[in-house]
Amino acid sequence: MKVVVQWSGGKECCLAYHKAVEQGHEVAYLLTYIYKKPYIFHSLPVMELQSQTLGIPQIKVKVKKSYDDIFKILGNLNKEEGIEGFVTGDIAEAGCARVHKIYYDIMCEKLGITMLMPLKNPSGNTYDVLKEEISSGIRPMLTCINRDYFGEEWLGRVIDEGSIKDLKALADEQLIDVCSEDGKGFHSMVVDAPNFKDTIEITKFKKKNRDEKSKTWKRHWLYMDIQQAALKQKSMLP
Repeated sequence: MKVVVQWSGGKECCLAYHKAVEQGHEVAYLLTYIYKKPYIFHSLPVMELQSQTLGIPQIKVKVKKSYDDIFKILGNLNKEEGIEGFVTGDIAEAGCARVHKIYYDIMCEKLGITMLMPLKNPSGNTYDVLKEEISSGIRPMLTCINRDYFGEEWLGRVIDEGSIKDLKALADEQLIDVCSEDGKGFHSMVVDAPNFKDTIEITKFKKKNRDEKSKTWKRHWLYMDIQQAALKQKSMLP
């Protein structure tokens, strides 16, 4: 099936991409929504490098009216590019995934395309998804953290076999989701993955603060404003 993958550059969409390829689907595009300025959660320059190393073109869409704008771009991709499926990195039944699935199911049904949510999470524990991401070779870097839960030393830290337990302990202590599916804790960018031809090296960034609030919550973000990054050839294995 010819599909488009919803792409933020983070660990879940990367695992969803990996699973879609494993299932035999043809990934034609990476679809990125740009819905805030500055776009602090995920680095657009790093996403461009991810697109390059994957060899898959990225489509960036400015979203003002989320349902209408996403519906329009999916409709265009279906008619003009023959896209048959829409892949999302939402973890089934976790965080905002329940709401997203309702909207995406409706959109896909109207457009006659297949909705694919590969991260099934049968245990109901998102830590199992995080462990699968790391064991599969995905290397996410925490590029945006909530200062209410994380110390500054976490910014720029790569989650791997060594640090995953530290993240789990912190998430349990702070009562937040270990994958940040509740939107409270952090956001990540993947710097290496099995499908990447090259790894991504972040060479220059500034630490910046950004606060968000609504009627019911506040977020105090510390994020990496990435100014320089490059593809680096993976070491040749013996």
